[in-house]
Amino acid sequence: MNRRVRTGSLLLLAIVLPVITGGAEQKTLRQRATPASTSNDDVRPQLLNADANPTLRFPIARMGYMNSSLSFGWLDISRASVRYHVEQPPSKAQDSFETSRQQVRSLDFQGIFLTFSNPKLQRIFYLPPGEWASLHSGTSIVSAAEGGTQATQSILRALQNFDFALSLAQPPVTAAEQKPIAPVAGPAKPAAPVTPPNIVLTAPASANGNQPVEMDRSPLVIRGAAMDAAGIPVVTINGLPANMKPQSNLAAEFWSDPQPLQPGDNRFQISAIDAAHGESHVTVLVHYTPKATPVNPRALAKQDIVDLLHGDVPAASVVALIKERGIKFRPTADDLNAIRACGGNDELIQAIQQAAPAP
Repeated sequence: MNRRVRTGSLLLLAIVLPVITGGAEQKTLRQRATPASTSNDDVRPQLLNADANPTLRFPIARMGYMNSSLSFGWLDISRASVRYHVEQPPSKAQDSFETSRQQVRSLDFQGIFLTFSNPKLQRIFYLPPGEWASLHSGTSIVSAAEGGTQATQSILRALQNFDFALSLAQPPVTAAEQKPIAPVAGPAKPAAPVTPPNIVLTAPASANGNQPVEMDRSPLVIRGAAMDAAGIPVVTINGLPANMKPQSNLAAEFWSDPQPLQPGDNRFQISAIDAAHGESHVTVLVHYTPKATPVNPRALAKQDIVDLLHGDVPAASVVALIKERGIKFRPTADDLNAIRACGGNDELIQAIQQAAPAP
């Protein structure tokens, strides 16, 4: 009896132990695949050559076309250039590149990946070196990229506005580095309030008023300038980064991608934030009324076409009239069948369909 109990206990242990250890291994893998916290300190890039040629260094993963290849290395961004150096695996060394900042085009951050061309299409995401090996251990690319979404956005910020990203990457001044301040008699003065950036819109032309902007064309491109005493601010339009072109150390021109308008009211919020975390917001309300297509007063109605055919006017002559004057109705299948019944041929039906006004 005791022998059977011991045998059954050993058999049960042999079944349960792999399940427990297997679950522990999966938990360990998940923990290893989860990137570190993405607080501001964690996503701060490494600052190289701070005095001579400041360079922001980010650890990244680069994906090839259709996810056909994957490499890991360092993305170095300076005022003049963008450089990617492959560290792993050595067989992907040909993925390394170096290009000027001016050649970086088509910046696009959607979801978790950052893409741009230089002119070759690049698709990257932030991934700390300690996580490079995790993608070889079963971790999905999507889950690895999701953990560094905020850090990938900091790469986008560095490509769009290097000086602002540099100001965030520079370490804070320590107490030992601060110059001693002579004591001042009397009560301490309150700290000066943070002055927010200034936003000036140039398009649409009447966007600075309190009334909605009336438009009859779509899409819309919003343009303006942002300036701040602390440096060039970062501008977003409805939460998405705007295109920016620095004009000085304190100001930059910005513009949006073409924004499709919906009939009625369309609301856009333009926001600017500076290195001192001062913020400004400007809201633009655009009322869109699609412009109606003008109709020729001599255009033919359905009944005009039917009357012409009943009056023995040749279909070719009716076609010529339609091409000259147009039509003022949107033909349905029943309309076309009725015109065929009156003697309309395929050429006439085609001319009617081509001349139909837009909805």
